[in-house]
Amino acid sequence: MPGERSRIQGMSALGIAALAALTVIGGLWLAGGPMRGRMERHDGIRMDDLRRLADHVSCLSDGSGMPGDIAETAGCPGPIRRADPFTGQPYRVEPLEGRKYRLCANFELPHEPDASWPGQDRDGDCVVFDLPLPVTAAAPG
Repeated sequence: MPGERSRIQGMSALGIAALAALTVIGGLWLAGGPMRGRMERHDGIRMDDLRRLADHVSCLSDGSGMPGDIAETAGCPGPIRRADPFTGQPYRVEPLEGRKYRLCANFELPHEPDASWPGQDRDGDCVVFDLPLPVTAAAPG
């Protein structure tokens, strides 16, 4: 019966190996694999760029509304990246009603509400930001 025991052990080892392989494949399928990780990293960089652009727009606005140009100035220096580092496509600035505007990029992954960017309202490939309120002069005291 030593041959029988050896055959059972071999089949058990094969079954464990197959289960391990299925577990790894299933994990990659659920997580999206390295391609998804790359897309998430690229989108994270795009989002960071949009946040920096929003800070720059706020600096240029100084509460007076949407600036006509978002170029770097002495009062609001850069560097700021105004184009996607992976595609070369320029980021888009779209004024909205009131004190709101959108900054847009070509994200690789669709917006997932559960994985949203904290504190930001993503609208498809765009993120909605608020312009700063006007600074009022304090009354002499």
